[in-house]
Amino acid sequence: MKYSRATVGRMQLDDYVRIVPQIYGKHDRHRSIWDVWCHTLHHGAAVAERIRKEAPADKLFAEIGDLALWLFTAVQKLSGKPGKRKSPAESSIETLVRIQSTCSDLVWHRYPGVCHLCYARRTASKVPGAKLLGPCDCFEQESDRRGKAAKRADLKALHRFSKSVRSRKPSSIDEWQAMFGAIFEKNIERLSPTEIGFHLLEELGEVSDAMARMYSYVESNFRLGEPNWRQARLEDQIADALSWLFALVRKLNAMKFSNRELKHRDQAERTAQVTLSEIIWRRYGSDDLGAFRCPSCNSQVCSCPLVFVPGTHSVNDLLQRFKPRGIF
Repeated sequence: MKYSRATVGRMQLDDYVRIVPQIYGKHDRHRSIWDVWCHTLHHGAAVAERIRKEAPADKLFAEIGDLALWLFTAVQKLSGKPGKRKSPAESSIETLVRIQSTCSDLVWHRYPGVCHLCYARRTASKVPGAKLLGPCDCFEQESDRRGKAAKRADLKALHRFSKSVRSRKPSSIDEWQAMFGAIFEKNIERLSPTEIGFHLLEELGEVSDAMARMYSYVESNFRLGEPNWRQARLEDQIADALSWLFALVRKLNAMKFSNRELKHRDQAERTAQVTLSEIIWRRYGSDDLGAFRCPSCNSQVCSCPLVFVPGTHSVNDLLQRFKPRGIF
């Protein structure tokens, strides 16, 4: 299949998840979920650093593109049946850290055309004629003080609602971009890029916690049904991270870029809205190849000479490369 700058915006989130192993499957089969998630966090932190240092747009966009691809890689790694190995190298603990929904579904379950917190608050208000959908107004409300039981009840209600309006689910990454822009327009306007970057990091940290909770419990919670709730929470946290990534891209449209950063773009591109699909294509797409490829080796199937211990080299191979202590 041929891809281009003009078509990648019409791809669904799930299509991006499927593209990842086509490029990096040879290497990623040697990576654990912890390896993948460490890379994801690294690029999330790099995005925040680029924002803090007011780095050139191309540097910031490159990190956003990398973060997006590692997030999609994580979704691909996490997909599967609990307890079942996807590769011989996968550890027993990794088989317990699983999601059951596709990328687009887990986002829709969390954001079915409305902010999940607004949905819970508006359905609980029981005010006649109250508008259920519409832009998020959480910043005008008190902080969320719901307990665990209330949150879980609201989660079930939200899932039921998302299924009832499934026909409205965005069918492409650009439609997701537009949906999040519409839901969180007021929030994005009032928050600085730095604040949005911090929110993004916060959500990535929540994903880390949700992953750890898939295999670590206190005795009183180690009961029937609890893993299902924790799996749902993991999916929700991934959705939250993606929502803030879309919000950050939307915010970047309001930032002023220098002429040097814009000179490679024609007039139509200069006035167009920046989208996550365009950022990913700039980093991983090739107009010449008509395909996604590794930006390091420029190959559609990554051929970078990566070494993985113990996947491609033994532990002893690595130990032999340590110098005596104190010598650098």
